[in-house]
Amino acid sequence: MSQTIFVRGGYLMRSHSETRWADMMDALNIDWLYEPRLVKTRHGAYLPDFYLPRAGLFVEVKGPHPTEIEREKAMDASAATGCPVVIAYGDMQFMLPGVGGARLLVLYAGRTVEFSTHEMHGLIEHGLGKDAYHGYLRVGMKQPHPGALHIYEIAQSSAVAAMDRSVRERYLAGVSREANSEKSAMHGQMSRCEWALTKFVEKLNARKEAA
Repeated sequence: MSQTIFVRGGYLMRSHSETRWADMMDALNIDWLYEPRLVKTRHGAYLPDFYLPRAGLFVEVKGPHPTEIEREKAMDASAATGCPVVIAYGDMQFMLPGVGGARLLVLYAGRTVEFSTHEMHGLIEHGLGKDAYHGYLRVGMKQPHPGALHIYEIAQSSAVAAMDRSVRERYLAGVSREANSEKSAMHGQMSRCEWALTKFVEKLNARKEAA
């Protein structure tokens, strides 16, 4: 049976890629909540993977490359919420002096901006410090699958797979809601990286107002 649920810190995530991006945000001291808000788009309901409360933006994790429909959903979600949506895609890999193989596509106010994870290595090392830089590099080091899953993950995957879709979505939403509540209660002061993200969002807002 293929793994459909990935247990991480009280959350039941839908893909291994999501857990890696959560690891990256943790390494950079970025607070996040998992699937906290459902948004209506031209293509139906849309549930962005992460919300960054201190930065005021959403992050959606995709595979090799987002499709046009996925881009449209993200753009609609941005328009509905007033927040930028970042599509994180590709496969992060350790490539000194940074982490390559992945990209960040920012969608906001009908515009897009794109970055690679590798080109950010200098900003992270010199702007956030050695601890954040080393954490960023560690996330890029892909770990081999252990070959065996913890019994809890097997049980969770089996139980969730057996549920009807509506029941499964309600169950996963309940798990995320509880974990988000506990996580929110522990949120501390704004980190250096979160401050930088707020400045980035301010620049996007300035461009929006000037357009």
